[in-house]
Amino acid sequence: MWNENKFLRKELESVEDTIKSSLKTRNKTVKEALVRFTESGGKRLRPAFAILGGTFGEYDSNTIVPIAAALEIIHMATLIHDDIIDDSKLRRGNETVHSVLGKDVAVYSGDFLLTRGFMLVADYADMNMLKQVAKASAYICDSEIAQNEQKFDTDVSIKQYLKRIGGKTAALFGISLYMGAYKAGCPKKLISKLGVLGNNIGMAFQIIDDILDLTGNQAKVGKPLLRDAVQGVYTLPILYALRSEYREEAIEALGRIREDKGLALYEVLDASRAIERSKDLAEKFIGKAIKSAGELPESTGRDIIIEIIDEQLERKF
Repeated sequence: MWNENKFLRKELESVEDTIKSSLKTRNKTVKEALVRFTESGGKRLRPAFAILGGTFGEYDSNTIVPIAAALEIIHMATLIHDDIIDDSKLRRGNETVHSVLGKDVAVYSGDFLLTRGFMLVADYADMNMLKQVAKASAYICDSEIAQNEQKFDTDVSIKQYLKRIGGKTAALFGISLYMGAYKAGCPKKLISKLGVLGNNIGMAFQIIDDILDLTGNQAKVGKPLLRDAVQGVYTLPILYALRSEYREEAIEALGRIREDKGLALYEVLDASRAIERSKDLAEKFIGKAIKSAGELPESTGRDIIIEIIDEQLERKF
């Protein structure tokens, strides 16, 4: 998706090189599995945002690329751990790390990546940046714990869901733009504005992802549809259905989701307009992101951010 912008493509190629060099380990099996995982795809939105945040100040590839790579490595670590917890066999259409190595080794592999990510941050960041990354990482972990505790809970509120995805996804989007701008010496007000922008993009991104988990094309989504619902992770559309006049039907449909492959659930989602309501909320976050992006200083970074919002968010509907 970055082919049209030579600068960003070049910088992301450097990010890939930095990531691969960070995967060095004496364990050949682990290294090969992590390299396959790295090469399996992914939009690289987080490192792209770190780079774009840096374009609003004094951009220095030698310092911002390692920070961008570190954020993606931390994200990769969370994906490995997520797949273990969810017992997912596929990620982006490929076997997950624990499917290849077993859960025990996969846990350590995720920890290895997390350590590598923080080592990179430590090499190029000051104390404030370290604190911000640690804070975001803690928020991610807290949200994942909350999600696990809320499994099969039909009383989870919309507010709880939004807080959950705020940590699970939006925090790393926000910190990516923040870190790039901070490292480039941008004014505090602009750094904060970019952080909020990233957060709103992340919120919309996760809501859309949750909608696609129910309505998307399995080949494009890269994982089995209805996976979250089957595992008891009730996302926004299901929560809207549970808070509608069709609550009892929704609970009954969730109880037999494996048996009828979600047929009854889809009927309830349709009757309660849960998908449409979820899209409306995603559009609100997209609207906030577009407004914030339009208020940024004129730059290549701003234009690309607006393109990302259009391509990765608005066109998904």
